[in-house]
Amino acid sequence: MGGCSSAVSPEDPNAQQNAKTNWCVCCGSRQDSTAALLSKKEQDLDCARPTIEEAKKWPTSFETVLKHKFGLQLFQDFLRSQYGEENLSFWLAVEDYKKSDESTRAEKARLIYEDYVSTLSPTEISLDAKVRAEIDKSMSNPDKDTFKCAQDHIFTLMYHDCFPRFIKSKHYKQLLKKH
Repeated sequence: MGGCSSAVSPEDPNAQQNAKTNWCVCCGSRQDSTAALLSKKEQDLDCARPTIEEAKKWPTSFETVLKHKFGLQLFQDFLRSQYGEENLSFWLAVEDYKKSDESTRAEKARLIYEDYVSTLSPTEISLDAKVRAEIDKSMSNPDKDTFKCAQDHIFTLMYHDCFPRFIKSKHYKQLLKKH
């Protein structure tokens, strides 16, 4: 997988073996900490910092955070600090996968499966047996909806568990203070 939806280094020749490399989900640069993220200039981030009005609306809309490049980076940094980045990485990988054409779909499906669905993966996401079985069944001929149930499950998990903690976190509070 390439582009901004991957959490691995685009230059890393061992990207598949090193899926935990901390790279920005939107611009491909190394992401070290919230403090570093908040202190960077917008032109260095390749995405605009939200206005205070935008940031104050984030607690009411998880989708808005995911659609805002800076919000996505900040949420990713929070998840990294909680050792839960694989859920967001999976969700983003599936977003990228859904946009892929038929010529690359099978390979991308295989990579997503190996990185997040396989019980042998170090970045395995938590899925129930029924969802995992549906994915296993569709891997012989993956379509754009192969990971839909799993992605919906992970979105719900992030929305109900991770997102409320993010809104209460130092990551979000520091953003509000920086304005």
